Amino acid sequence: MSDENKKTVEEPDFEKLARTTAPSRFNKVVTIILVAICVVLAAFIIFRMTSSSDSSQLAMPVAENTSSAVNVSVQSAEIKDFSRISKLNGEIRRSGDSLAVYPDITSSGTVTEILVSRGDTVKAGDTVAYIDPSRPGAVYKISPVVSKADGIVTDIPVSVGQTVTASQAIITIAGTSDLVVEASIPEKFLGTVREGMSAEMESVAYPGRIYEGTLTYIAPTVNTTTRSSDIEIRFTGDTAGLKEGMYIRLNLETEHISDALIVPEAALDTYLGDDIVYVADGNTARRVIVTTGSSNGTETVITSGLSEGDLVITAGNVMDGTAISVVNQEN
Repeated sequence: MSDENKKTVEEPDFEKLARTTAPSRFNKVVTIILVAICVVLAAFIIFRMTSSSDSSQLAMPVAENTSSAVNVSVQSAEIKDFSRISKLNGEIRRSGDSLAVYPDITSSGTVTEILVSRGDTVKAGDTVAYIDPSRPGAVYKISPVVSKADGIVTDIPVSVGQTVTASQAIITIAGTSDLVVEASIPEKFLGTVREGMSAEMESVAYPGRIYEGTLTYIAPTVNTTTRSSDIEIRFTGDTAGLKEGMYIRLNLETEHISDALIVPEAALDTYLGDDIVYVADGNTARRVIVTTGSSNGTETVITSGLSEGDLVITAGNVMDGTAISVVNQEN
């Protein structure tokens, strides 16, 4: 190779390469270091923020229950007489038995005259009708029909011109004794009623007018079909306007307890199978387990758990420990 050709082949410029390559490698290293520092700083910042948040949550005090008090109505438990009332239907009757009046003839005869009407009052010895017992061709002979007792005519089962026998009733009378109410009481109440209990009655003919009476009779047997027993109520007050056969609605006191501790039915509730009431204890509702007795649908007898004067909550959605505000108190 000639010298001229040798000159055309240039040798590498190592200084130039050093100047261009070294800074490029240095920049890469610096970039990597900076990225690593940024990652570490970011991780540190995130850690501090997380730790700060956890610490603030741990350090934050538990908020107290700031809900408003529940408005409630209360009523005092009180000692008084307790009554349970049964509502029954009855009918007015005379307390005496009905009596049939028969003709005083030997065989048969014809009714010639009837002197009374239904609803008339008759006395013993009064003539109420006439019968002709004669036979064809015989001498006419009138026979009077005479009442054997005082009473009110309730039925006249014959008419003028009818042929009757000695065993056929001409009229039926009811005794003029006092009016009574006949009714039936369900078997389930028989254990709670006794003679002498009071009753209040109302006739459909006189709405709003209350009549008073006393239970005077309880049948010794139970009707196997209706599962009830007949009873009789005798009026103890004014009976003006009442008539036999009238329909009567009556309220019979089937149970009476003197000096019982009473609370409203609305105050009662249950909790885990126990009967309870909530009592207003200052500004807090307190659950009290009670033992209950008889109830009439409005009031209930409390046999244990409460004392006279305790304020039982009758309205308001409360639990044991609920803050309350009494807005209505009934005596």
